[in-house]
Amino acid sequence: MKFIIIFQLIAFCICETNFNNSMLLDKIKSDKSWKDLKVVNENTLIKIKEIDGFDLPAISIQRVINVDPNEVKDILIDILNYKNVLKSSGSLKTKIISKNNQYLDGYQFIKSELPFISSREYYFRMYYSKNFLDNNTLVHWYLLNKKNKTKGMVNADDAVYLDFGAGIWLFKKIEKNKYLISYRLYMDPGGSLPDFIINKVNESSIFNIFNDVIEEASKSK
Repeated sequence: MKFIIIFQLIAFCICETNFNNSMLLDKIKSDKSWKDLKVVNENTLIKIKEIDGFDLPAISIQRVINVDPNEVKDILIDILNYKNVLKSSGSLKTKIISKNNQYLDGYQFIKSELPFISSREYYFRMYYSKNFLDNNTLVHWYLLNKKNKTKGMVNADDAVYLDFGAGIWLFKKIEKNKYLISYRLYMDPGGSLPDFIINKVNESSIFNIFNDVIEEASKSK
């Protein structure tokens, strides 16, 4: 049940609420109302945040590292290398649909390795230009709805299409060569899973993705 929640996500028309992607990104970026969920170790903390009008909480993971945040950003932007970096995410296919110096549009397909659990697919837009980001933001992303789907993708008629979610990678300098890196997101993995299972899946996914990215960034030291 490894549903990747990487840098994907919020639909232009957001379902049961009147939120748009900018509003959701603002909610999860804000430091207000986050509550500690689990202290993983001395340097790593997982938090959750309830958002009015949503059944599921947003989730965040943060860690103090001594790696240049730009190394982390380079890994996040290099989506074609995710299959080598995100070792904990199971069978993953990633394609670039379009890219410029402001943002990229991508596609991902995550094959389910469990019986009775459907595979997942989604299109996403990731912004990485400083023209669109605050000084402490590395990247942010949101899902695109299915009307943006193009030809040449994985033949996945039985896959659940994800079109609701957003995420952001942030950093804060603590002292020389030491930074607080965090990854925050809201993601609905779709299908008919109970909320408590979705919460566990999201917690496991964000932890694995964060670990894989930071581990890869650490290799550059």
